[in-house]
Amino acid sequence: MDNNVPHSTSLNEYGHYATDLPPQTHSNYHPSGLMTSPYPTTSQQQHPVSNDDVASTATSTMNTGNIDQPSTMKTAPSTISRIGYDEREMKMYELVVCQQPLHARMCGFGEKDRRPIDPPPIVQLIVSQQNQEPVDVQTLQIPFFVLHVTLWSADRNEERNIISNPPKCTRVLMGSLVSSPSLLKNPDGEQGLYFAFPDLSIRTEGRYTLRFSLMKLVSADFQTDAKSKIIAQVFSDPFTVYSAKRFPGMTESTDLSKAFAKQGLKIPIRNDVRGRKSDS
Repeated sequence: MDNNVPHSTSLNEYGHYATDLPPQTHSNYHPSGLMTSPYPTTSQQQHPVSNDDVASTATSTMNTGNIDQPSTMKTAPSTISRIGYDEREMKMYELVVCQQPLHARMCGFGEKDRRPIDPPPIVQLIVSQQNQEPVDVQTLQIPFFVLHVTLWSADRNEERNIISNPPKCTRVLMGSLVSSPSLLKNPDGEQGLYFAFPDLSIRTEGRYTLRFSLMKLVSADFQTDAKSKIIAQVFSDPFTVYSAKRFPGMTESTDLSKAFAKQGLKIPIRNDVRGRKSDS
């Protein structure tokens, strides 16, 4: 085994080295420390990825359950690492949830009344060498990175993506479940790679968390036995989905959301938000 591998030599279930670091709390944004790069920004170049693009690596097995609550899909792996090591490329990939979801209003089972999670979750990708030196993002194949999101219980033990009412199964987490990275500057002017999920909504009320899984798409044209593997994973903080009557209202957009919107990222911006009137 290579002696230059990071300090933890345990392999996670996806065949990558994982470093077990204590969980960290983050404010609205997290300085990236990445080197600046002339790579085109979001307004100049965008590489959308559809849900079908990652179907082979991020599928869900549907189980029967109760119509009132999302059914238990599977148990979370015993070790979830937000830092993964790619042995072939000898790079470390770290996921940081720099904008945590706070709350949402349930959207029910209709298709028209879609209420997004507030604020929109944003995840930063930090890439470094074995010696923890930051990697110049210009050297990365940015369009081949994909971040997939799934819905889990607040304790991170059960997947909650499906409501089963035989013979029909219904998705609980709605919206675009995959995101491509964008090269953006945070409010401090620091450049980094960010994944945004501005249109996620949830059908049923309750306490949930989001799990983000980073994958790098691999083409068999350039590599034999090519497989797209999950490199790193990270959970969001738990958040609450309210019924329409109990929902406290949307919050004002964060500085991070506003900064990204000015750079061309398609993300909803709210400047003047009024709180709900208390019930008399």
